[in-house]
Amino acid sequence: MILRVIKAEGLKLKKICWWIPLIQGCVLTGMTAVEWYLYFRQGPGGVYAGFAVMFMFLSFVMLLGGTLLASIMAGTEHDTQTWKQLMAMPVPRSYIYLSKIVWIVILQLGTALITVAGMSLIWVLYTNEPIPWRIMLLQPINASLATLPVLAIQLWLSTLFTNQAFPLAFGIFGSIASLFLARTSILWIKILPWSYPALSSPLMKEHMIWVIVALSAGVIFTGLGTLQFTKHEFK
Repeated sequence: MILRVIKAEGLKLKKICWWIPLIQGCVLTGMTAVEWYLYFRQGPGGVYAGFAVMFMFLSFVMLLGGTLLASIMAGTEHDTQTWKQLMAMPVPRSYIYLSKIVWIVILQLGTALITVAGMSLIWVLYTNEPIPWRIMLLQPINASLATLPVLAIQLWLSTLFTNQAFPLAFGIFGSIASLFLARTSILWIKILPWSYPALSSPLMKEHMIWVIVALSAGVIFTGLGTLQFTKHEFK
């Protein structure tokens, strides 16, 4: 049954939800290429420095896109006042909530794949060096997976608040903060969910540990959000 709910949720998605991954991927690729060309191409890292440049923007772009997706998907139900109708359907409430988080994750993975395609194209056009597929794939894919805890938080906030101003402001602030959190040596700051996308980069030591931490935290936050959603009374 949950697969049918997920399919139905996909049919309800606004067109902008399909455009956001493409915009994210193009913006991330474009920012990386321009920044590298202007400031890093003459450096010792050469073309490989592009991955360090991508690292600078990756968490911000991923988290901002996830914030927008969560707000749009929950905001649609608030704007049309269809939460009560959805709750009255003969399906578990948890399926309705989980279908939304599943689609946000799918769209975020779409951003990662578009980024891989864009970066690979630029690489082929600019250099004859072999594409380092491991980092080319893992950098954006790990980051998209590591956004899961924040996606869960954002979806919870977006379903909780009818007015999307606060969830959006909270998500934008977190996206900006992610540019700096992973660079600190203070452990309690590093364990904040907004640090995970950057810490999951193959450029970082023990990055797979942070991917596992992020996925574990994401499952926990999703479970808590689902539990709260099933008990929430929508007006």
